[in-house]
Amino acid sequence: MQVPAEVDYVVVGAGAAGCVVASRLAEERNVSVCVIEAGGPDSDPWISVPIGYARLINKPAVNWGYSTEPEPELRDRKIVWPRGKVVGGSASINGLVFLRGAPGDFDRWEAMGASGWSYADVLPYFMKLERSLDSEVDAVLHGFDGPIPVDRAATPSAVARAFVDAGVELGFTYNRDFNGRSLTGCGFLPFNAERGRRKTSARTYLRSAIVGGAQIHLLTRAMARRVIFESRRAVGVEIATQDGASHTVRARREVILCGGAINTPQLLMLSGIGDSRALSALGIQPVVHSPAVGQGLQDHLMARFSFRCTQPVTLNDIMRSPLRMTRMCAQYLFEGAGPMAIAASEASLFADVVAVSARSPASTGPALQFQVANFSLDNYATGLHPFSGFVYSVCVCRPDSRGSVALCSADPMAKPRIRANYLTEAYDRAAMLEGFRLGRRLSKTRAMARWIASELKPGPDIERDEDLLDYIRTTASTTFHPCGSVAMGALGAPVDPQLRVRGAESLRIVDASVMPSMVSTNIHAATLMLAEMGSALIKS
Repeated sequence: MQVPAEVDYVVVGAGAAGCVVASRLAEERNVSVCVIEAGGPDSDPWISVPIGYARLINKPAVNWGYSTEPEPELRDRKIVWPRGKVVGGSASINGLVFLRGAPGDFDRWEAMGASGWSYADVLPYFMKLERSLDSEVDAVLHGFDGPIPVDRAATPSAVARAFVDAGVELGFTYNRDFNGRSLTGCGFLPFNAERGRRKTSARTYLRSAIVGGAQIHLLTRAMARRVIFESRRAVGVEIATQDGASHTVRARREVILCGGAINTPQLLMLSGIGDSRALSALGIQPVVHSPAVGQGLQDHLMARFSFRCTQPVTLNDIMRSPLRMTRMCAQYLFEGAGPMAIAASEASLFADVVAVSARSPASTGPALQFQVANFSLDNYATGLHPFSGFVYSVCVCRPDSRGSVALCSADPMAKPRIRANYLTEAYDRAAMLEGFRLGRRLSKTRAMARWIASELKPGPDIERDEDLLDYIRTTASTTFHPCGSVAMGALGAPVDPQLRVRGAESLRIVDASVMPSMVSTNIHAATLMLAEMGSALIKS
């Protein structure tokens, strides 16, 4: 691996955002970019297969293997947080669901001080990145020529269809396009794949740029140790390569951090940007006193209903039958279709629930999201249940609880201390309980009841709020959407609306860590939008 001494831009992180930023910056004539990625290349064959996320999500070769500190409101459990340590980042190991968020989420960003990030501002960038393969979506709101293909399953499972019918039966609107004018309602989920193959920004933006001759140096298995400053100007990055050697890559123009909600604040603090007192206590020389770095961490907490199914129509059944497994594999290999080509979740319900959604004038969209999957399990480590089953999960779209990322030591190889602080705010607990009440109503509809032999979890005997809350505290887990740990906003926020790190020069952040508040959905699409818009800001 040849490490360049100097380039125009140094991009730290070849994840979803970093791949977009590097390729867009390299579009300019004679501009050189070095991308530093701690993980290896995205060569694992399971990365291409949508159902492969179940094999990758806990695989050490492609995963940082983070976990939270003991969570006080979750029975002091440590929650496992898979994050991609591979080219493509977490988008190489996620469940492929491709949702932008509610339009009001971005208007909320602007109201919180992120000037220029309203829905009207970000929509052109969502359209720019998208290549919709769905001819029925509104052409005014969608792109058809971008790098990222977005499609829906041609033949959703029987369970997914029943779930959507159940939502309609309860009076919710059928939503043909969750990325359209409204997020509220029930419908089938879009995902970023084409002909049964996962399409990340690594395989669309970055690979196309490199093949096209762009001056991009991609360094894999190279750990960024710190940003190098001259006075307060970022002039390069110190890295350690796989052989243990230390190198410095200098930046003529800017250093751009794209490490995500965990690695970006960690690298900032290792480089001297954070709470000066805390940094000094670890022996790190402060460069910029910015106590909000690492604060404001947000994530979606998910709790599941699981059911035994009345008919052998689930993935559990297929995986227990050698003949059906063979047919499933053949369908995928020859048609790029079938269960192996479907995202982690097939359908969703985004619900306005009066008891929680009207809590304040700041409400910007539905309060709850349900996702249904045509399989059942307790967790990905233990695998599918040995019987016919399915699950649907519920999470609070915009939780109030906030966590943090902090250093444990000045060693760049030491994992940071992550505190999610799930359910520490009363609203989040109340909203989750509303979600479980609605989940029970869904299970009792005509559409769903014919598929349910029994409710396994939480179980029919768990009805009182205190018992349901105990179940949530005992079983809930992450939906893999960390963000907001170095938020952009008005004066006082660590990052300004042009994504520049306040107090430093020639240093920007372009990843999910700068989100002022969570979007109401999965965050991958919004992260790509951030990267498209951030690239435009840098180039301008």
